[in-house]
Amino acid sequence: MHITWAAISRVDDVSEESLFWMRKAGCIQISYGVESGSEKIRKSLNKKISTPAIKKAFALTQRYGIMARAYIIYGCPQESWETIQESIDLLNEIKPLNAIFYILDIFPGTQLYEDYKKSSNATDDIWLNRVEDIMYFETDPELSPELILAFGKKLRTGFYGNLPAYIDAIELIDEKELYPQHSDFFSRLAMTFDHGDYARIEDIPDNAKIAESLYYKALDYFPNQRAFLGLGILMQKNKDYGTSSELLLRGLEHFPDDSQLNICLGVSFMNLQQYENALTYFLRFPNVKEAVYFAANCYKMAGDAERAMILTQKLQTM
Repeated sequence: MHITWAAISRVDDVSEESLFWMRKAGCIQISYGVESGSEKIRKSLNKKISTPAIKKAFALTQRYGIMARAYIIYGCPQESWETIQESIDLLNEIKPLNAIFYILDIFPGTQLYEDYKKSSNATDDIWLNRVEDIMYFETDPELSPELILAFGKKLRTGFYGNLPAYIDAIELIDEKELYPQHSDFFSRLAMTFDHGDYARIEDIPDNAKIAESLYYKALDYFPNQRAFLGLGILMQKNKDYGTSSELLLRGLEHFPDDSQLNICLGVSFMNLQQYENALTYFLRFPNVKEAVYFAANCYKMAGDAERAMILTQKLQTM
């Protein structure tokens, strides 16, 4: 059906068979509630999962080309620098490609909530006056706001700093039936480092190099429009317009009618001052605003002011 979707699951609820068919059906990400690397803390939260089950689920999920995301909670009962390090150590073992870090909230229906009501003599009427959630650390004298912020910073810095190593460790199952999905997996991951969420995070070194490597890995498996386009743009940013045009021409062999690849190739030729070649690709899409814009600029750079003006006027009506 050529759709993509994401899921939330438990680490003890997935198998190789289910992951294979989920990936074939378009699943690109599964989020798992890991909560903490400390078994002591997971037990206090009544999170009935084991460390071996966590490791197995993450290894299998990413083996099938599905991004495994970890939900991590901090500021829990008995939280300390030691338990925070246990969480970082577990992340380094399971190597998630995405992680979300939350401060522990107290929710109605949990044992923590019942304990809170007993210790504070509160009733459910507390919600008549309180708009925001109740953070657990607010009820624990051992945990201060400053300490919680420090815990969060250490977790995030540790995750982002180690993310390139997690990327290097990816090993996908050698199943030819999944090669197109593997290519899609690497190209999507590359995009997050190229111009997605990870591109703006300073704690991740060499974002562009990671993206480039992942785009090439995508093409090792199967032709992928996103990978050809991503590499073409990266080479343009490096002012390597020759390599950019070569890659984009390869892309057009597989996706000849793709407007983005055509326009991007035209831009590379325009920067190589090959204006006639550039116009060939821009003018294929007379109803695409971006193509008309670049065609007008290309005519202008080539010294054809009349045609540049005609297209500039056309742009105003699009």
